[in-house]
Amino acid sequence: MIKFALVLVFACCSAQNSLFNGYDFGQHYSRIRIFDYDSYSDAKFLKFNIRAPTIVANWSITVTTEGKCSNDFTNIHFYLQYGAYPLTAPRNESFPQTYITRRHNLFKLIFNQTLINPLIQLNSPSIGTWFAMIFIDRPTSTIEPRISNTGCNIYLSTWLDYQVVSIPLTLILNEPIQIVLTNDKPSIYTSYYTLVGNSRIIILSEWSSNCDIIILAKINSLPNISLYDYKTVCKNKTCSMEIDQLSAFIWIYFQITVNNLSCLINPIHGKMLIRSIECLSFSNNFCIQSYPTRRIMFNYYYDFLYVPIYTTNRSNRGSTSSITLNGKDLSLYSYEFIVDDRNIGGTLYLDFDSRIMPFVSPNVNVSIHGCISKYRPLLFDRCEYDYRIIIEKNSMVIRSLPYPEMALWYLTLQYVCNGAVNECANATLSLMFQISSSQCTKQQCGTYGVCRILTSQQNVFSTCSCIAGYRGYGCTDDTHAYTSKHLSSVLFLTISNLMFLPAIILAIYRHLYIEALIYFFNMFFSTFYHACDQDINKFCIFKYDGLQLSDFIGSYASFVITLITMAIIPRTIKAFLFMLGILTCIVINSRDRFDHLQFIWLISITFIFTILTWIIVSIKYRRLQPSSKRLLLYMPGFLLAFAGLILFAFCETDKNYWYIHSLWHIFIASSILFFLPHKNFYKKENNRLEVKEQDQIDLPLLERKKSESVKQRLRPAQPNININIDSPSIGTDNQVIALPIDNASLSSSNTDSSKKSTDDLLH
Repeated sequence: MIKFALVLVFACCSAQNSLFNGYDFGQHYSRIRIFDYDSYSDAKFLKFNIRAPTIVANWSITVTTEGKCSNDFTNIHFYLQYGAYPLTAPRNESFPQTYITRRHNLFKLIFNQTLINPLIQLNSPSIGTWFAMIFIDRPTSTIEPRISNTGCNIYLSTWLDYQVVSIPLTLILNEPIQIVLTNDKPSIYTSYYTLVGNSRIIILSEWSSNCDIIILAKINSLPNISLYDYKTVCKNKTCSMEIDQLSAFIWIYFQITVNNLSCLINPIHGKMLIRSIECLSFSNNFCIQSYPTRRIMFNYYYDFLYVPIYTTNRSNRGSTSSITLNGKDLSLYSYEFIVDDRNIGGTLYLDFDSRIMPFVSPNVNVSIHGCISKYRPLLFDRCEYDYRIIIEKNSMVIRSLPYPEMALWYLTLQYVCNGAVNECANATLSLMFQISSSQCTKQQCGTYGVCRILTSQQNVFSTCSCIAGYRGYGCTDDTHAYTSKHLSSVLFLTISNLMFLPAIILAIYRHLYIEALIYFFNMFFSTFYHACDQDINKFCIFKYDGLQLSDFIGSYASFVITLITMAIIPRTIKAFLFMLGILTCIVINSRDRFDHLQFIWLISITFIFTILTWIIVSIKYRRLQPSSKRLLLYMPGFLLAFAGLILFAFCETDKNYWYIHSLWHIFIASSILFFLPHKNFYKKENNRLEVKEQDQIDLPLLERKKSESVKQRLRPAQPNININIDSPSIGTDNQVIALPIDNASLSSSNTDSSKKSTDDLLH
């Protein structure tokens, strides 16, 4: 808030110093988080408005990071497009064949962290709405682990300011205006607003000096010496400039200046007059009559149909316009249709179907040439190359404009015949055409995509979310498609979960029923989650989000339960910790199941707790617990678990996910087999204690008496040694053996008792 106030004060102070500096305070976007580009759904769209004639506009950009961000020179793309959402393919994705992808007034800036506070500066930008598209594009050659960039957030702030020019003179049809050029004002601007019914216009001017006077004109923005639509040089005191047939409601701006400033020793007086040109059927004064269209809107976003005014069937959604063209007359048609903010987020379609009459000779070469143009109707020979249309006889043609630019557009159709005059006069073509708009594509993104309506900073647009490796605006680019690998990837990800079966069986065999239940839960939901998490032919037993949450909880719980099972604590305490661990897994996954840091903390705390129980028991009974043999048995399990974690954290990417994640299943499930407690191992240890005690009993009678007499002198009371194999408690009355022992046997007995107590805790 303080930063914004400082900028506001600076802007106000600057405005007081110069009346020609304009700042739009609504154009400040602060800390917009930007994301890696995979499709248009990952991009951020911002909207800016330039509301007056402008010499220069500046977009100031600031990039900040949050978290642990590697200095990998990540590229940030900042695209500016006038009157439309930017259309781009940063990874060379192909568009459908019928799409027109050439754009007007599209500017691109690509920078990385080495460029501090970049600035985009546009000279004489068009007046109206500008859209910005921002995203991150990492080098495709770099293999990024799925966990590598989870702690890095990139934010972008931008501010627009522009310099406004006052236009003191406005041309009015058939009314001359006086202009004076001096040393103080060597250049002056004028403007003209087109009206309904204007056809062609001409600008006439007279000057008091023989110096060359340059007149530049530009539609919807201020002209300069390098940017203009029309230009004329006045020599010998007079000149004229003809302007094309323009649509209504357009501003034309003129700049009048001298070619040589030395001519301004004395003021130069002149006058300008604007007139309309009468449309004739010959020469350069030829005008194209255009038909307005009515836009019929339907129930969905960007779902429109343009119908010429002379078409009365409004209820027929699939209605088309039908015209007949031949060589007997000019056979020229033009249709005017509008694109505004209500349909810039969709796709515009122009469909044509031509049929030649049956009585026409098949040898006649006849066709229709069309042109799609902004602001004014144009014939084929003056049309931009990408916007030209050639419709042969008996053919169907489609042209599509993705994210069309806001303007009055024209579709101009002209009959063309190459042949004898008599043949062409009778060569009649019937043409049916339709102008419509829809979301995404007509095919709704095809077989390998889903059309989505998204919002970014209150800008609504439609985009295709592609699957199975398909890319592009219509999901038609199959360069990186992997449909052939789909079946194998599904089988790997689902069948690999069956590696939990040995761990489940072993846990049941050793009466570890809670552990067996958790492993089964993990196996079940991981299998069906991966069966549902597919692009093609997915199988979901219930909602995808629920399956994903259950899979994450099962995976976390399997780690926690296994580590608690390995701890040297009574089983009753383990049962309590099992519940605590499972509830913790539910809570942290409900908070954010993709926060890998919380998983690392949970596993680390549980692992440290298990190690502490080992250390405490080892110190208390002065013997390594678990035993060295048991630790050797743990080692393969630790190696398998460590290898799985390395694969998951540092090797798993979007491309190799299907087999690396399957290996993760196999390694983690296999490691459990080495961690589950082995009761038979501890029974053997107890048997060794019993053998030592039996050897003491089998001593010769004399030896035993000597031992007993020594013992009686040392200890007045005879101890009872309780050995219980089946119970973890010490001192029960299940089995009592009273032995007369000497000092040596006393020491041995105490040691064995301690060992027995420790071994029972491990059960």
